[in-house]
Amino acid sequence: MRPTRNPFVLLYTGAVALASLLTLIEASAPGLSYWVLALALYWVALAIATAWFARVREPGTGKRSWKPWMFIPVALVLGTVLLVELDAPLHARFALSEPSLERSARSVRDDYDSNRWWGLYWVDYVEKIPGGARFTVTSLTMDWQSYGFAYSPDRAPEEGRYEHFKGPWYIWSEGP
Repeated sequence: MRPTRNPFVLLYTGAVALASLLTLIEASAPGLSYWVLALALYWVALAIATAWFARVREPGTGKRSWKPWMFIPVALVLGTVLLVELDAPLHARFALSEPSLERSARSVRDDYDSNRWWGLYWVDYVEKIPGGARFTVTSLTMDWQSYGFAYSPDRAPEEGRYEHFKGPWYIWSEGP
């Protein structure tokens, strides 16, 4: 099988790969930011392009036919949906960041300066809580809430909205 040299095919496949990558990045943090709106419009544009490609007929024969390259975008979309459905991006990014997050959460003081990277997460807000710390990693979300993680190794945090994530870690949300 010879790879295609058609620039439209390469552009379309690259556009689907970019949409998949951006979707996985967005799904790797708790909460949905406003970037999801632009990303959704991008996916709609790709769906329209897909419908157009499906209508393209073979030159000379007038028949529609599937080309081998068409399975690459399909595999990218299905893989992205599967990974997002399994929360794999969130768990993978957290696992890569956990040592840095734990080290930083253990050293939080009342006067801690935020706005820095903790592992692969940009931390906007940090607060010391009894027995640990909580910090925001996703602000300005679709439901007007901020999301982050809370580290509480001794017991579950009592005040606020917390959902157990893993071990001493909780997903924390704040807002209306």
